[in-house]
Amino acid sequence: MSVERPNTPPDAATLPLWREFALAYLREQFGPHAPRELGEAAFFDGAVLEGDGRVAVLPFTAAPGGGESAEFWVVVGQTEPNYYPRWGLSVDDAFRVHLGTRFMLVLGVAQTDGHDYDPRDDVLRMLAQVAPGEALDSVSLAAMFRVGDQRHAVARVCVGGVEAYAMTADCPPGFSTRVDLAPHVVYRLHLGSLLLMEHEDERRAARRDSREGPAGALRRM
Repeated sequence: MSVERPNTPPDAATLPLWREFALAYLREQFGPHAPRELGEAAFFDGAVLEGDGRVAVLPFTAAPGGGESAEFWVVVGQTEPNYYPRWGLSVDDAFRVHLGTRFMLVLGVAQTDGHDYDPRDDVLRMLAQVAPGEALDSVSLAAMFRVGDQRHAVARVCVGGVEAYAMTADCPPGFSTRVDLAPHVVYRLHLGSLLLMEHEDERRAARRDSREGPAGALRRM
C-alpha cells in the first residue's frame, strides 16, 4: 500500500490521515473504480478482540468492475482493514459484522456441509425458553460453520407466521428477524453482537471492582 498506516488510533484529530489510508486501501481493492471520497466516520472501541483497538467505520459508494454503483462500508484503524457491502446495515451493525468477520478469520471458521443436521429439535428447545406456546411453522438449515471441533448452524424458521433466522447446534443461541440478509451475514452479525456484549460485561465488572475495591470482589467469589 502506497500510504502507510497511521501510528495513532483514529479519532477526530487523526481522521484525515485515516481517510487517506482508507482511500489507498480501497484503491488496492477496486483499482480505477475506487471511491474518491468517504462519508462521515463513526468510531468504535475494537479492543473487543485481542490485538485490535480503536477503529473508524466509513460509508462509501463505488462501482466494482465499472458496473452499477453500490454502497459499502470500510473499516480501518487498529485492526485489519476490510470493506463490506452496505447490506442495509446501520453503522453500529456494520461494526458488529466486522467483529464477527475478524473472529471468523482469526479462528479459521469455515462454512461446511450440514446435511446430517436437523435443526428442528434445537429450535423447539429455544422456543420453549423464549417464546413458549409459539408455533414452529417451518424450519430448514440455511448454513453450517465449523468452529474448531464445534458446529454452528444458522436455520431459517417461521414462528407464528414471522420469518426469522435461528442460531443453533453448538452456536450460542439466538434469533434474528433480518431475513433480508444472507445467512453468513446474519451469523457474523450474531457473533459480533455476542463479542460486544461480553466485552461490555467485562468492562462493567472491572468498573464495579475498581469502585468496591478488593473486598467487594472477594465477596462475589
